[in-house]
Amino acid sequence: MRFQTLRRHVLLGLLPLLGVAGIARAEPFRLTVEADGLVATGATARGQVIFFGVARVIDPDDVVNVVPRLEARTDDDGDGRVTLPFDGPAPLRSTWAAVDLAAGTFDVAVPEGFRLQRVNFRGRGLGKRPDGRDSVLDHRGMAELLVVRPGVGGWALRLGDGGPGDEDGRANGRLEATLDRMTPLPGSPAAPQTFLKDDVVLLIDPNLLEITLVKVPNAL
Repeated sequence: MRFQTLRRHVLLGLLPLLGVAGIARAEPFRLTVEADGLVATGATARGQVIFFGVARVIDPDDVVNVVPRLEARTDDDGDGRVTLPFDGPAPLRSTWAAVDLAAGTFDVAVPEGFRLQRVNFRGRGLGKRPDGRDSVLDHRGMAELLVVRPGVGGWALRLGDGGPGDEDGRANGRLEATLDRMTPLPGSPAAPQTFLKDDVVLLIDPNLLEITLVKVPNAL
């Protein structure tokens, strides 16, 4: 009995050490929509989280306002928790995403009571043009586009069918955005011409509030 009791105490004493040695798992990256803002947890300590989303808000005159938001926030205290406050109550009709800039991990979320609509590209999606530049092609009228390269930076573009960001310049129900024409986020380098493995590509349709989110498996 004494041997069994001693063995039990030794095992219990080893458990904290085993946890430190790697049994314990890091908290997964997660995005939640709270009443007053967005909260990302499990982020890289002292790193940055890029918040990206679109809300459709009805004003007192029953006019629908499309409100896109894109902002990077730093984990100043190193606890892996990063927040982005709203200007008012959480908009019910809204779709949100967050990307850990260092790790390339990501998550999507919507307010309670609203259905998340995560969809595949309606068109070709990611591809290489004959001129060697990589692009995103989708069959939509409007889109908010974000590309994040872990450890490097991010680039964004607002697209309207036939508008300045649409590569074919025609109102034909198809949007194409070349990577190198995207606008760098503050602190990011100029946009590259080609995608790399593990780049995170996000597209939100501001009319339907659908979101497409992919991680590039290999260079195109």
